[in-house]
Amino acid sequence: MPEVDQGVDNMAFGSWIQQIVRSANKRLHLALRGWHDLRFREGSLIHGRYLVRRKLGEGSYGVTYVCTDTVADRACVLKRVTPVRGGRTRAELIYAREVSILQRLQHPAIPTLYETFRYRNHLCFTMELMPGASLDCLLFQQHVRFSEYQSLRVLRELLPIVSYLHAIGILHRDISIANVLLDGEFAALIDLGLARELVPAGTGHQDPLEIEPGDPSEKVLRRQIDVTSDFYALGHLLLFLLYSTYTAREHNAAADDIGWERELDLHPGTKKLLRRLLLAEQPFGQACEIIHEVDQLLKALHASN
Repeated sequence: MPEVDQGVDNMAFGSWIQQIVRSANKRLHLALRGWHDLRFREGSLIHGRYLVRRKLGEGSYGVTYVCTDTVADRACVLKRVTPVRGGRTRAELIYAREVSILQRLQHPAIPTLYETFRYRNHLCFTMELMPGASLDCLLFQQHVRFSEYQSLRVLRELLPIVSYLHAIGILHRDISIANVLLDGEFAALIDLGLARELVPAGTGHQDPLEIEPGDPSEKVLRRQIDVTSDFYALGHLLLFLLYSTYTAREHNAAADDIGWERELDLHPGTKKLLRRLLLAEQPFGQACEIIHEVDQLLKALHASN
């Protein structure tokens, strides 16, 4: 009978117990969050001025609602910070960090912070309601298709926003199809709940609760305290857009993992751009470098049509 490494066995058991505890805590928090949602249900008046119209979204860090500011007579977004993990102490830290970053921002494509307040022990703030629909909604609900040229145009609209953030020392770290709004050709970048200050290489400290054991490498790369984390996220966003026009010709098990480079019929320059964004080749150091590459690609694609 083979010997069992008791140390390894105990480590595996301990890891299993930790996963169960984390899962139970998450379910409990989500249940409590749902209960607290009753105070923010449609028609509720929050803080004596914000009339809740509907829930807008929900993530691991909080819940957002579309409201009418009855004092300023305008629509706005109300965010209630309530992270799934970490309790009150972490909620206070996340709230202070996001508010501090929003207070520094002045850009037409990023929501303006309106007011911060506590409501019945809930950490809240209100901000500008940006126009447009999320790329997530456009792709999966409205089934909008983006050509290679159109996909690169969306990326080109986003790059100056990312460049602005990096120039003032801020990383978004959560650029995704859910956090990009499109209104015609105008793109907006929302949700800075995961944003962090850009610090010298090797000195940034990640929140240990952001990454769990077993999380995919993609998530780990997105959470790095480095500009490449935002560029990597832009690469994935671009892939989502490009795949909107993809149709599998002969879908079978053997072809499941052939990869985007073989599945997508793209300009060689677009493929190289993606490889650099996704860190498969020499990564970009600054957003302006990506802007230059995208501009050249747009010219080439326009000339070929």
